[in-house]
Amino acid sequence: MGFRNRLVLILILAASCVAQAQTLTTQAAMHTWVTSLYSFSPSKISKAQQSQKSQQMDQFWKDVKADPETTLPLLRVELADASNPPFFMMDGTSLLLSLSKETADGDLAAQALPRADLKDVVLSVYFSTVHDLSMSGADTTQAGLHILDDPKFRVSLPQHTTTLSQPISLVYLLLPVDQNLWLQAALDRFASEKDEVAQVSLLTLFFFSQTKEGDQILAATAQDSSRSETVRNEAAKWIKAAKDVSTAKSKVPGSEEQIRERRAKRLGNVSDEALSDAQDMTSRIIQLRRRK
Repeated sequence: MGFRNRLVLILILAASCVAQAQTLTTQAAMHTWVTSLYSFSPSKISKAQQSQKSQQMDQFWKDVKADPETTLPLLRVELADASNPPFFMMDGTSLLLSLSKETADGDLAAQALPRADLKDVVLSVYFSTVHDLSMSGADTTQAGLHILDDPKFRVSLPQHTTTLSQPISLVYLLLPVDQNLWLQAALDRFASEKDEVAQVSLLTLFFFSQTKEGDQILAATAQDSSRSETVRNEAAKWIKAAKDVSTAKSKVPGSEEQIRERRAKRLGNVSDEALSDAQDMTSRIIQLRRRK
Protein backbone atom coordinates (compact mmCIF):
# COMPACT_ATOMS: atom_id res chain seq x y z
CA MET A 1 0.00 0.00 0.00
CA GLY A 2 1.42 3.39 -1.00
CA PHE A 3 1.93 6.28 1.39
CA ARG A 4 -1.06 8.19 0.02
CA ASN A 5 -3.37 5.18 0.37
CA ARG A 6 -2.17 4.53 3.92
CA LEU A 7 -2.74 8.17 4.81
CA VAL A 8 -6.26 8.05 3.37
CA LEU A 9 -7.03 4.90 5.37
CA ILE A 10 -5.72 6.46 8.59
CA LEU A 11 -7.83 9.55 8.01
CA ILE A 12 -10.93 7.43 7.35
CA LEU A 13 -10.42 5.43 10.54
CA ALA A 14 -9.78 8.57 12.56
CA ALA A 15 -12.89 10.20 11.14
CA SER A 16 -14.89 7.10 12.00
CA CYS A 17 -13.71 7.18 15.62
CA VAL A 18 -14.47 10.89 15.91
CA ALA A 19 -17.90 10.33 14.40
CA GLN A 20 -18.62 7.56 16.87
CA ALA A 21 -17.53 9.67 19.83
CA GLN A 22 -19.69 12.52 18.59
CA THR A 23 -22.78 10.35 18.11
CA LEU A 24 -22.76 8.68 21.54
CA THR A 25 -24.90 11.47 22.91
CA THR A 26 -28.40 10.11 22.35
CA GLN A 27 -30.10 6.84 23.24
CA ALA A 28 -30.81 6.08 19.61
CA ALA A 29 -27.16 6.55 18.70
CA MET A 30 -25.98 4.38 21.58
CA HIS A 31 -28.44 1.65 20.65
CA THR A 32 -27.29 1.70 17.04
CA TRP A 33 -23.66 1.30 18.08
CA VAL A 34 -24.45 -1.48 20.53
CA THR A 35 -26.48 -3.51 18.07
CA SER A 36 -24.06 -3.04 15.18
CA LEU A 37 -20.91 -3.64 17.22
CA TYR A 38 -22.02 -6.60 19.33
CA SER A 39 -24.22 -8.54 16.93
CA PHE A 40 -21.77 -11.42 16.63
CA SER A 41 -20.75 -14.58 18.43
CA PRO A 42 -17.01 -14.76 19.24
CA SER A 43 -17.08 -18.55 19.07
CA LYS A 44 -18.33 -18.44 15.49
CA ILE A 45 -15.85 -16.06 13.87
CA SER A 46 -12.18 -16.33 12.94
CA LYS A 47 -9.31 -15.10 15.09
CA ALA A 48 -8.69 -12.30 12.60
CA GLN A 49 -12.31 -11.20 12.91
CA GLN A 50 -12.09 -11.47 16.69
CA SER A 51 -9.04 -9.21 16.66
CA GLN A 52 -10.85 -6.65 14.53
CA LYS A 53 -13.89 -6.72 16.79
CA SER A 54 -11.67 -6.39 19.85
CA GLN A 55 -10.15 -3.19 18.47
CA GLN A 56 -13.60 -1.79 17.76
CA MET A 57 -14.81 -2.63 21.26
CA ASP A 58 -11.70 -1.05 22.77
CA GLN A 59 -12.57 2.14 20.92
CA PHE A 60 -16.17 1.90 22.12
CA TRP A 61 -14.94 1.64 25.72
CA LYS A 62 -12.69 4.69 25.23
CA ASP A 63 -15.54 6.73 23.79
CA VAL A 64 -17.93 5.80 26.59
CA LYS A 65 -15.31 6.53 29.25
CA ALA A 66 -14.45 9.85 27.64
CA ASP A 67 -17.77 11.36 28.72
CA PRO A 68 -19.38 9.15 31.40
CA GLU A 69 -21.74 11.90 32.53
CA THR A 70 -23.44 11.60 29.14
CA THR A 71 -22.82 7.99 28.20
CA LEU A 72 -23.36 6.15 31.51
CA PRO A 73 -27.14 6.75 31.61
CA LEU A 74 -27.34 5.59 27.99
CA LEU A 75 -25.31 2.47 28.75
CA ARG A 76 -27.64 1.60 31.63
CA VAL A 77 -30.66 1.69 29.35
CA GLU A 78 -28.97 -0.62 26.84
CA LEU A 79 -28.04 -3.15 29.52
CA ALA A 80 -31.64 -3.18 30.74
CA ASP A 81 -32.84 -3.96 27.21
CA ALA A 82 -33.12 -7.76 27.00
CA SER A 83 -33.27 -7.60 23.20
CA ASN A 84 -29.67 -6.44 22.89
CA PRO A 85 -26.97 -8.92 21.75
CA PRO A 86 -25.86 -11.54 24.33
CA PHE A 87 -22.17 -10.65 24.06
CA PHE A 88 -22.96 -7.04 24.92
CA MET A 89 -24.45 -8.24 28.20
CA MET A 90 -21.02 -9.47 29.29
CA ASP A 91 -18.81 -6.77 27.81
CA GLY A 92 -21.26 -3.98 28.55
CA THR A 93 -21.55 -5.14 32.16
CA SER A 94 -17.76 -5.07 32.51
CA LEU A 95 -17.78 -1.54 31.11
CA LEU A 96 -20.53 -0.46 33.50
CA LEU A 97 -18.73 -1.87 36.54
CA SER A 98 -15.50 -0.14 35.50
CA LEU A 99 -17.35 3.18 35.60
CA SER A 100 -19.62 2.82 38.61
CA LYS A 101 -19.67 1.22 42.03
CA GLU A 102 -23.24 2.28 42.80
CA THR A 103 -25.49 -0.39 44.29
CA ALA A 104 -28.10 0.13 41.58
CA ASP A 105 -25.51 -0.53 38.89
CA GLY A 106 -24.44 -3.72 40.63
CA ASP A 107 -28.07 -4.83 40.58
CA LEU A 108 -28.33 -3.92 36.91
CA ALA A 109 -25.19 -5.92 36.14
CA ALA A 110 -26.60 -8.93 37.99
CA GLN A 111 -29.75 -8.72 35.86
CA ALA A 112 -27.83 -8.42 32.58
CA LEU A 113 -25.30 -11.22 33.07
CA PRO A 114 -27.78 -14.14 32.80
CA ARG A 115 -28.45 -13.00 29.22
CA ALA A 116 -24.81 -13.59 28.22
CA ASP A 117 -24.03 -16.68 26.17
CA LEU A 118 -21.56 -18.75 28.19
CA LYS A 119 -20.07 -20.18 24.98
CA ASP A 120 -18.78 -16.72 24.15
CA VAL A 121 -17.38 -15.54 27.47
CA VAL A 122 -14.26 -16.34 29.45
CA LEU A 123 -15.74 -18.48 32.21
CA SER A 124 -13.28 -17.29 34.84
CA VAL A 125 -14.24 -13.68 34.05
CA TYR A 126 -17.94 -14.50 34.27
CA PHE A 127 -17.40 -16.29 37.57
CA SER A 128 -15.30 -13.53 39.13
CA THR A 129 -17.74 -10.84 37.99
CA VAL A 130 -20.75 -12.62 39.48
CA HIS A 131 -18.78 -13.54 42.61
CA ASP A 132 -17.77 -9.93 43.21
CA LEU A 133 -21.40 -8.88 42.83
CA SER A 134 -22.50 -11.58 45.26
CA MET A 135 -20.02 -10.37 47.85
CA SER A 136 -21.18 -6.78 47.37
CA GLY A 137 -24.75 -7.70 48.27
CA ALA A 138 -26.36 -7.86 44.83
CA ASP A 139 -29.05 -10.44 44.11
CA THR A 140 -27.09 -12.72 41.78
CA THR A 141 -29.63 -15.56 41.85
CA GLN A 142 -30.22 -15.80 38.11
CA ALA A 143 -26.61 -14.98 37.21
CA GLY A 144 -25.46 -17.79 39.49
CA LEU A 145 -28.01 -20.31 38.26
CA HIS A 146 -27.01 -19.41 34.69
CA ILE A 147 -23.81 -21.48 35.02
CA LEU A 148 -26.04 -24.57 35.11
CA ASP A 149 -26.74 -23.94 31.43
CA ASP A 150 -23.21 -25.10 30.63
CA PRO A 151 -22.59 -28.71 31.77
CA LYS A 152 -18.87 -28.17 31.21
CA PHE A 153 -18.63 -25.07 33.38
CA ARG A 154 -15.26 -25.03 35.15
CA VAL A 155 -13.16 -22.24 36.60
CA SER A 156 -9.40 -22.61 36.54
CA LEU A 157 -7.46 -20.98 39.38
CA PRO A 158 -3.79 -21.09 38.31
CA GLN A 159 -2.68 -19.19 41.42
CA HIS A 160 -4.03 -22.03 43.55
CA THR A 161 -3.29 -24.80 41.02
CA THR A 162 -6.89 -25.92 41.24
CA THR A 163 -10.11 -25.89 39.24
CA LEU A 164 -13.58 -25.20 40.57
CA SER A 165 -16.21 -27.65 39.38
CA GLN A 166 -19.70 -26.49 38.50
CA PRO A 167 -21.15 -27.55 41.91
CA ILE A 168 -18.49 -25.71 43.91
CA SER A 169 -18.70 -22.69 41.61
CA LEU A 170 -22.42 -22.52 42.33
CA VAL A 171 -21.75 -22.66 46.07
CA TYR A 172 -19.28 -19.79 45.80
CA LEU A 173 -21.71 -17.68 43.78
CA LEU A 174 -24.90 -18.14 45.78
CA LEU A 175 -24.04 -19.12 49.35
CA PRO A 176 -22.78 -15.58 50.20
CA VAL A 177 -26.17 -14.21 49.06
CA ASP A 178 -29.20 -14.00 51.35
CA GLN A 179 -30.87 -17.42 51.11
CA ASN A 180 -34.29 -15.78 51.04
CA LEU A 181 -33.36 -14.44 47.60
CA TRP A 182 -32.18 -17.63 45.89
CA LEU A 183 -33.46 -20.73 47.71
CA GLN A 184 -36.92 -20.91 46.12
CA ALA A 185 -35.50 -20.16 42.68
CA ALA A 186 -32.99 -22.99 43.12
CA LEU A 187 -35.75 -25.37 44.24
CA ASP A 188 -37.85 -24.42 41.22
CA ARG A 189 -34.88 -24.92 38.92
CA PHE A 190 -34.24 -28.38 40.38
CA ALA A 191 -37.87 -29.37 39.87
CA SER A 192 -37.66 -28.61 36.14
CA GLU A 193 -33.96 -29.35 35.51
CA LYS A 194 -33.21 -32.17 33.06
CA ASP A 195 -29.42 -32.01 32.98
CA GLU A 196 -27.77 -34.45 35.38
CA VAL A 197 -24.73 -32.27 36.04
CA ALA A 198 -26.94 -29.32 36.95
CA GLN A 199 -29.02 -31.50 39.27
CA VAL A 200 -25.88 -32.63 41.09
CA SER A 201 -24.75 -29.00 41.43
CA LEU A 202 -28.08 -27.98 42.92
CA LEU A 203 -28.01 -30.87 45.41
CA THR A 204 -24.58 -29.68 46.53
CA LEU A 205 -25.97 -26.20 47.05
CA PHE A 206 -28.93 -27.57 49.01
CA PHE A 207 -26.57 -29.47 51.32
CA PHE A 208 -24.53 -26.35 52.03
CA SER A 209 -27.69 -24.30 52.52
CA GLN A 210 -28.62 -26.38 55.58
CA THR A 211 -32.29 -25.49 55.44
CA LYS A 212 -35.48 -27.44 56.01
CA GLU A 213 -36.28 -27.13 52.32
CA GLY A 214 -32.83 -28.37 51.35
CA ASP A 215 -33.12 -31.34 53.70
CA GLN A 216 -36.50 -32.24 52.24
CA ILE A 217 -35.35 -32.15 48.63
CA LEU A 218 -32.29 -34.27 49.43
CA ALA A 219 -34.43 -36.88 51.19
CA ALA A 220 -37.01 -36.94 48.41
CA THR A 221 -34.42 -37.14 45.64
CA ALA A 222 -32.59 -40.07 47.23
CA GLN A 223 -35.83 -42.07 46.89
CA ASP A 224 -37.04 -40.65 43.57
CA SER A 225 -36.99 -43.41 40.94
CA SER A 226 -37.58 -40.85 38.19
CA ARG A 227 -34.10 -39.42 38.84
CA SER A 228 -30.96 -41.09 37.53
CA GLU A 229 -28.89 -43.35 39.76
CA THR A 230 -26.12 -40.76 39.75
CA VAL A 231 -28.44 -38.07 41.07
CA ARG A 232 -30.03 -40.36 43.67
CA ASN A 233 -26.59 -41.40 44.88
CA GLU A 234 -25.52 -37.76 45.10
CA ALA A 235 -28.48 -36.97 47.34
CA ALA A 236 -27.75 -40.04 49.48
CA LYS A 237 -24.10 -38.98 49.76
CA TRP A 238 -25.02 -35.61 51.22
CA ILE A 239 -27.55 -37.14 53.61
CA LYS A 240 -24.84 -39.49 54.90
CA ALA A 241 -22.34 -36.62 55.14
CA ALA A 242 -24.74 -34.68 57.36
CA LYS A 243 -25.31 -37.72 59.55
CA ASP A 244 -21.59 -38.45 59.88
CA VAL A 245 -20.67 -34.96 61.11
CA SER A 246 -23.66 -34.48 63.39
CA THR A 247 -21.86 -36.01 66.39
CA ALA A 248 -18.27 -35.13 65.50
CA LYS A 249 -16.24 -32.70 67.59
CA SER A 250 -15.96 -29.16 66.28
CA LYS A 251 -13.79 -26.20 67.19
CA VAL A 252 -15.94 -23.70 65.29
CA PRO A 253 -17.34 -21.18 67.83
CA GLY A 254 -20.49 -19.10 67.70
CA SER A 255 -24.21 -19.44 67.13
CA GLU A 256 -25.70 -20.79 63.91
CA GLU A 257 -26.45 -17.28 62.68
CA GLN A 258 -22.93 -16.06 63.47
CA ILE A 259 -21.35 -19.04 61.71
CA ARG A 260 -23.52 -18.53 58.63
CA GLU A 261 -22.39 -14.91 58.45
CA ARG A 262 -18.72 -15.85 58.84
CA ARG A 263 -19.06 -18.57 56.23
CA ALA A 264 -20.53 -16.12 53.72
CA LYS A 265 -17.63 -13.72 54.28
CA ARG A 266 -15.05 -16.52 54.11
CA LEU A 267 -16.32 -17.51 50.68
CA GLY A 268 -15.24 -14.10 49.48
CA ASN A 269 -11.80 -15.71 49.22
CA VAL A 270 -11.73 -18.23 46.38
CA SER A 271 -9.22 -20.83 47.49
CA ASP A 272 -8.92 -24.41 48.75
CA GLU A 273 -8.34 -23.07 52.25
CA ALA A 274 -11.49 -20.94 52.19
CA LEU A 275 -13.55 -23.84 50.88
CA SER A 276 -12.19 -26.11 53.61
CA ASP A 277 -13.12 -23.52 56.24
CA ALA A 278 -16.62 -23.21 54.74
CA GLN A 279 -17.01 -26.98 54.94
CA ASP A 280 -15.97 -26.96 58.60
CA MET A 281 -18.47 -24.21 59.33
CA THR A 282 -21.18 -26.13 57.51
CA SER A 283 -20.45 -29.17 59.67
CA ARG A 284 -20.89 -27.04 62.77
CA ILE A 285 -24.15 -25.62 61.43
CA ILE A 286 -25.40 -29.19 60.95
CA GLN A 287 -24.59 -29.97 64.58
CA LEU A 288 -26.34 -26.87 65.87
CA ARG A 289 -29.42 -27.56 63.76
CA ARG A 290 -29.64 -31.12 65.09
CA ARG A 291 -29.80 -29.76 68.64
CA LYS A 292 -32.94 -27.75 68.00
